[in-house]
Amino acid sequence: MKTDLYTKTVLTIIAVVLTANLFKATITPALADSKKFVTLPVNPDGSINVNINKVASPMEVKITDVDRSAFYYVMPIPVKVTQ
Repeated sequence: MKTDLYTKTVLTIIAVVLTANLFKATITPALADSKKFVTLPVNPDGSINVNINKVASPMEVKITDVDRSAFYYVMPIPVKVTQ
């Protein structure tokens, strides 16, 4: 009899917590990050103008630091450097 009461109590607590978790998820949706997205104007050829300001030293770009699997399903981005 004591085991039955213990089991029912534990299962009731679990059910209440899961229900509270369900309602919490509907009130505050989960966000992966706090970044905001903006719309950028695209040139007629599909390119985007980028202007890098305030660079104190040369920028080092190491493509070898990127995981190879990041490039499996993407098209290459053409880059034109003008000075």
